[in-house]
Amino acid sequence: MLSRIPEWTIEAPQSPVPREVVKVGGLPLGWPVGRDWPLCAECGLPMSFLLQAGESAQLPHMPADQVMFVFKCERGSVCAFWEPGTGRNCVELVGFGELSDIAVATPEGTPVLLELWARRWREHDDGVDASLEPAFFDARHDALPESIAYPHDFNFALQTKVGGLPYWTANGTVAFRYSGGTVLTEGGDWHLVLQLDTALKVVDPIGAVQAYADSHPVGPAREGAAEVYPEDGSVEIANFCLDGIGYVLVDGSAQSPEPVFLINR
Repeated sequence: MLSRIPEWTIEAPQSPVPREVVKVGGLPLGWPVGRDWPLCAECGLPMSFLLQAGESAQLPHMPADQVMFVFKCERGSVCAFWEPGTGRNCVELVGFGELSDIAVATPEGTPVLLELWARRWREHDDGVDASLEPAFFDARHDALPESIAYPHDFNFALQTKVGGLPYWTANGTVAFRYSGGTVLTEGGDWHLVLQLDTALKVVDPIGAVQAYADSHPVGPAREGAAEVYPEDGSVEIANFCLDGIGYVLVDGSAQSPEPVFLINR
């Protein structure tokens, strides 16, 4: 199946358009002025803005006239921010007509994550037939040959993408099937919208990335700079339980499909 994989940079576009951009961290660009900021259902505090995906992402299984905003609680590991549909993270869809033209400030004291921008998308075909997609969301995944169940072969460069199959961690579908104590797949027609690794490889010189991270006031879930990994040119973007991957998924069988976010280790 086909996926789209972005290139990441610390360089912001000259005139970013809220309905178009794809980025992680920083401030939500175009978040409606006056709209309630999402609060964590566990600690009651404002969640951190994690991801914005506009029309340049070409999100599958989503309305084409909306921008996706993802938030998660970033207050250490106190709250169960990895679980879908429990209010410790959330996915918000905002219609183009509702977007503002500013980057809305976060509530005081809320961790602001390192900002990176997506650009220059490329297609990737993993060779798995689309007829096998349903097996990637239930126990049948465990019985698939490893070359099919994990077609990315845990290649770091393929673990952040839009569309196609979910490239699960070595734990497979367990976190999806039993997150929050609920078997999410029961009666569902699930699809991957996008997935996001805990660290993103950037194209900028590593020295510039390190300086950029050092100047960032609040790193993932702690005081100080976000972690930079010179060995592969990547930088940590958020607290995903050290080495997790975040997934935005949607049940196409629902009358009004609403995407959910979860983190799998």
